[in-house]
Amino acid sequence: MIEIYLFIHPFGSLCLEEETRLIDFINESSEKINLQILPFVNMTTTTSAMCKYGWDKKDLDSRNTFLNHSYSAALDYKAAQQQGKKYARIFLLKLQTAIICQKTPYSQQLAETLFSETGGDIDMFREDRQSALVKEKFWQDQQTARDLHIQHQTSAVIYNFYREEEYGILLQGGDALRTIP
Repeated sequence: MIEIYLFIHPFGSLCLEEETRLIDFINESSEKINLQILPFVNMTTTTSAMCKYGWDKKDLDSRNTFLNHSYSAALDYKAAQQQGKKYARIFLLKLQTAIICQKTPYSQQLAETLFSETGGDIDMFREDRQSALVKEKFWQDQQTARDLHIQHQTSAVIYNFYREEEYGILLQGGDALRTIP
């Protein structure tokens, strides 16, 4: 089995491209591949995403707003994961498409509307979204990123369990990720 840990910023356009490409690859592959998408939100990834949207990275209010929206979107995704990977992936792609492609501003209402379109339980989503468990899972993802020395959004760590020795490889950035497969 191959395990891929993909680290993304919820508002990263390159992240959306690579997620879509990897999901398509996995769906077409005959190999057993498990994709784990982990939101990676810190000042570096937020600054990078802000610049792509034309936000002034030196404006403290803009920076705080963008960071808060990024954090909220990551928590939304973690809450969606509580109902399963299928709901979470559909939700994340819908949210990213709305924000990145359709230029819809992030809001909690947008997140709830898009989650309800996945067919998941919206009341459970709202409850999970406020839970300490979801926040803890988000912070666990950030710790995983630190432990694996992730420095950029759109990075992946790939483990190949088909080989005798268990080993992993770190790919950082879109160019490196395009080497998959």
